[in-house]
This record gives sequence, structure tokens and C-alpha cells, in this order.
Amino acid sequence: MNAGGIRDFYKSLNGNDRCLIFILVFSILCPPIVPLGFMAWIISTFRHKKEKTYSFWMSMESLFVIYYLFLIIGMAWTNDIEAGFFKLENKLSFLLFPLLFYFSKFSLSRSTILNMLLFSAGLSLLIYEFIAIFKSLYYPENNNWGYFKDVLFSPFMHRGYYAFYLVIGTLICHSKIYQNAKKTNLIVLFLFLSFGVFQTFSKAGILTWLVFNLILLLNFIINRGNWKFMLTIGIGLVISVFAFLNIESGVKNRFEKVPLSLEEIQLKNNNSAESNQSRILMWNASILSLSNGYFLGYGTGDDISILKAQNLRDHNQAIAIKELNSHNQFLTTALQIGLPGLIILLAIFIKNWRDSFRDKHLLSLLISLCFFSNFLIESFLERQAGIVLFCLLTITLSKEIIADKSDKFSEN
Repeated sequence: MNAGGIRDFYKSLNGNDRCLIFILVFSILCPPIVPLGFMAWIISTFRHKKEKTYSFWMSMESLFVIYYLFLIIGMAWTNDIEAGFFKLENKLSFLLFPLLFYFSKFSLSRSTILNMLLFSAGLSLLIYEFIAIFKSLYYPENNNWGYFKDVLFSPFMHRGYYAFYLVIGTLICHSKIYQNAKKTNLIVLFLFLSFGVFQTFSKAGILTWLVFNLILLLNFIINRGNWKFMLTIGIGLVISVFAFLNIESGVKNRFEKVPLSLEEIQLKNNNSAESNQSRILMWNASILSLSNGYFLGYGTGDDISILKAQNLRDHNQAIAIKELNSHNQFLTTALQIGLPGLIILLAIFIKNWRDSFRDKHLLSLLISLCFFSNFLIESFLERQAGIVLFCLLTITLSKEIIADKSDKFSEN
């Protein structure tokens, strides 16, 4: 798009559109300034208020509000009031997004939302690469170019979350490769984003990248029948992963530690704080805590203290001291607000999947499945980096009023 096209596109947007794009883009580029977008959105909603064309309580938005109401109700029996209020503040997007969406008027298509996310992922990665170059040149500190990898590579966001959004970027880019005649730029961008995923050293990110890009590829092979070309790409994806896993590197070392750390793991009297063992121990502590029969959970702010107490009883001192969460959003939700909250969280995914099938929109389905898979290994909604984009993408990609007719299952 040239400068004139960008200017025309900007003029075609109303205030609500611009605020939504601001939040979407800066949730990846610079999360601390995202609240400014919410404040502007609240103001613009009064200027671009839409007519109510559907029932709020029959929509996706209602599930987010109900989830937040359960968090408020959970404050009634929580012991850690301060932690509870922090979680309510942290998850305020569960209340703001649904209400703002319901009362806002949009001219954005679903394709535009995805394009803005792809733009943000690509631009943020470019910025991170330049930051890594600058730091490596002026602050080398004998780290062997360590600013290009692992935790040092994503200074503004936890590497696990950043890898996740880069994976979504690769899926958007991958789907566009099959829809455009000019593929070169898209292939280069796909490779750039994919390399960024590996730079984070995130095990979950790399596995998610491989699995969901292969699903997208397989769907295209089935629908288009171009087996020779697509199998070449598929083999290339698999070879890329095995190359990274067999070349002596941090990525290989991280994956090699998984079977070693889980070999004959002790669920009690374990003083290890290694990341893979920590997850297993926290899942075990969560399940043991839930087995006590707290149907309504322990309270909005008490999940960390409950898990710490369980680990102290099991004499798992290292992770008890670190006061870790469940590393599983479904278990975290059950600990906080019990079975009702867990049902609502699952209902959000089920409705999203149903809407994706209704619209025959594979990309929306894959993005939702990406969130679901990451919820299984991370308490994804305990950080702003996960909350804002989960709310935004889940609501926008499941709404007919923002959906367009492109990017169908058969076209991906």
C-alpha cells in the first residue's frame, strides 16, 4: 500500500476503529501505553455509538463479563484481599472489551484486524533485531551475541508470550501466501517471523509454530491438491526444526533437558526449580489442592498462597519459595473461582470454535487453538501481555459484524 492508500485507509476509519487498531498494534509493540487506547475508545464510543442489533447476553461478550463477575464474587471468600484486587485490576479488559465492543460502531473487517496484528508482529521483531544489534555493539559484556536469543531478545515482553504472537503472525502470513499471486515478500516475512520464534528459545513457541503451520499446510494440500509444491514446503518446515534441534545451540539444549528433567521425577521432597520439573510439580500441587472439594474455588486472590502451602506440605521447598502459579490457566481459574469459572472459560473457547466453523474461517480456529494449547502449559491470563490480546482477538474474530467473507477454510 502506498502513502496515498494509507492516508485513504486512515480517513475511512472512525474513532472506534482507530482505538481498536491502536490497542492491537501496541499490545505487541509497547504494552505500557495500551491504556491510552482504552481511554480514547471510551470517549469515542459516545461519538460513534451503534444501534443494538443483537442480544448482549447471547453474544461472546457476555461470557467475558460473566467470567469477570465470578472474579468479583470470588473476592467474598478470598483471604489475600490485596492480591485479589490486583487480579481484578489486571483482568479489567474482561469487562471493558465486551462493553466497548457492544456499544461501538466499526468499519473494520476481520482481514484488517489480522493484517494489523501481522504488521505489529513484523515491526516489533524488526525493532528487537535493531536493539540486539545496538546492544551487541555497545554493551557486549562478553555474552557472545546473547542479545539475539533467549530472554534478552524480547526486552518489552516475556519471551513465551512474544513467541506466541510471532507464531500467530506466521500463521497469518502463511495463509496469505496461498491467496496472493506475489508470494516472494510474504515468504520472506514468514521466514523472518519464524526465525524470530526460534530466537526466543521458547519450547512452546517452537512446537506451536510447527504444529499449526503444518495444519495450515495440510488443509491447503487437501483443498487445492497441489501435493508436489506443498509437500516441498512441508518437508522444508520439518527439516528447519530438525536442523535447529541437531545443531549445537540453546534451542537444542532446551529440548534435550525435557526428557532428562522428567526422568523419575519426585512429586514430593523435590528441591528442584528446573522449569520442566516445576511445571509438573505445580500441576500436581494444583490438582491436589482442587481435590479438597472447593466447588467455588479458594477465592480470587488465593491461588498462589494455596499452591505454596501445598508445596510446603510436599516438601518441595525450591518452588514453594518462588511462589509460582499453576502454569495452566484452566487450573488457575479453577483454584480462583472454582468449577463455574472453569466452565465459563471453556465456554468462551467452545463458542469461538463454533463461530469459526460457522464462518468456515480456519485461521480464526487455529488462533483460538493456539491460545487453548498455551493455556494448558501457562497461566496465560495472569499477565497483561496475555489478557488484552486474548480478549481482543477472541471477540473480534468470532463476530459476524467484523467478519468479512475472505479467508475461508477452502482458501487458506
